[in-house]
Amino acid sequence: MTEQEFAAGHVFFRPGDPGDRAYLLHAGQVEVLAGTAEPYTRVGVLRPGEVFGEMALIEERPRSLTVRAVTAGRATPMTRDEFEGLLTTDPARTRQYLRSLFERLRSMTARLDELELDRAAPPAPPVPEMPPVPAAAVVVKPGRPTPIELPTPPDPMAGWVVVVHPLTRKAAETLPDEGLLATRFPLRIGRAASAKEREALDLNDLWLLDTEPFNVSRNHCEIYLDHEGPAVRDRGSHLGCGVNESRIGGKTLMGHARLEPGDNVLVVGSRSSPYQFRVNVSRA
Repeated sequence: MTEQEFAAGHVFFRPGDPGDRAYLLHAGQVEVLAGTAEPYTRVGVLRPGEVFGEMALIEERPRSLTVRAVTAGRATPMTRDEFEGLLTTDPARTRQYLRSLFERLRSMTARLDELELDRAAPPAPPVPEMPPVPAAAVVVKPGRPTPIELPTPPDPMAGWVVVVHPLTRKAAETLPDEGLLATRFPLRIGRAASAKEREALDLNDLWLLDTEPFNVSRNHCEIYLDHEGPAVRDRGSHLGCGVNESRIGGKTLMGHARLEPGDNVLVVGSRSSPYQFRVNVSRA
């Protein structure tokens, strides 16, 4: 495995290319694109420390997406044979690749559960169209602080603005009062390892500093975007989440809940969890 430099605009692979290696990004940014030709649809932007093309390490299917460099940078490719060899001889070098694979499996499992629930649910009644709100009726509240921004540029294809604010003292230990502007999706939320725990294969963007008895699981939930807009999905947590008036994850059958335009309440853990957030959703 040799670290390689790439230029802006470099295409790592396209749909139909053989899936024979994964890449660990060290510097620069790359974008994940859906479609077979321009104009592509951007479905993600990756930053240093992330892995892409990881499914090639466990299956031999052709690529289904395009990955292209947004800026110049550096990445290390790993073939399937190298990955399998290092699992036994130097497992520490495979840790980041395994984290990405495990997160992909969590996400796929959650989506399959959602599909099964959608099939079993009765069809929803039609929603009547609401008249547009006149511009004069929109009230802007002054005095709100400007939220800080994660160090990744926003995806212009998303079309949504999601800001996470702390509602409780425990939540404020992780987030500033100004809030956190999510500039990449999914925004993964989980618990940081305690002093008694070994480092695990966690892949989180927002780490919560919980103590025993834990309310927050190591891989708890994520805020994601799809064609309908923002939502919260459970990632296999023990106690689940509260999203407004709904419970997801844990012992409930529901695995996700929609975030509505305006302010939403997200409770990470049990109903009495001290990790409570206000998630503001608006159109870009």
